[in-house]
Amino acid sequence: MPEQPRRGRPPLAGLPERRRQQITESAYAVFVERGYEATAISDVAAHAGIGQGTVYRYFGSKREILDHVVDFGFGKLIDALEPQSLLSRPTSAEELLAGVRAAIVRLYAMLEHEPDFIRLVLVEASAIDKELSDRLLGLELLVSTFVAQELRRGVAEGWIRADIDPEVTAHITMTLVVPGLLQEMRGDNTPQARERATAGVLMLLEKALRPRDPVVAGPAR
Repeated sequence: MPEQPRRGRPPLAGLPERRRQQITESAYAVFVERGYEATAISDVAAHAGIGQGTVYRYFGSKREILDHVVDFGFGKLIDALEPQSLLSRPTSAEELLAGVRAAIVRLYAMLEHEPDFIRLVLVEASAIDKELSDRLLGLELLVSTFVAQELRRGVAEGWIRADIDPEVTAHITMTLVVPGLLQEMRGDNTPQARERATAGVLMLLEKALRPRDPVVAGPAR
């Protein structure tokens, strides 16, 4: 006897992807509010408005959800920094520094909207295990690679000093932003504090990147 077709509504196209995204976004919100360790799967399900069994249909564990939450958070961070904007190909150190300033301003704007983001991604997630810590390092490498690319071009075109190491300088540039992020974590996120931190980063970069003025010989005696 031929097998009878299954009854019921056919699955909606793209539903699994949308459901995973829904769960991930809810987990992100709850992890930020309560912390990863203090959050239960039931909390994520309640925030998403679905049953706990539905969560387990798409994710095997809270740790697996965290992987997707971190990716979701990284996407927010990359969108804020817009490292691809450096591909506008600046033609001077001033233009490059203006791009760095714009990226820092966008980062602070994101943190203003989601103030606990740094605590979740840089503190809680990185403390879970080495795999997540390595992914954080990979994110830093991604952004610094864009910066190093423009530094190499600036050296070749003469508007960046020739004796720098582009890769090392790009990583140092990323490190210079860390004190401002620590200010955010402490709650010292006033416009004045942010501008002071940003100005400090740009001043150091400007002095480090600008080609040295040629030494003018004095009159012969």
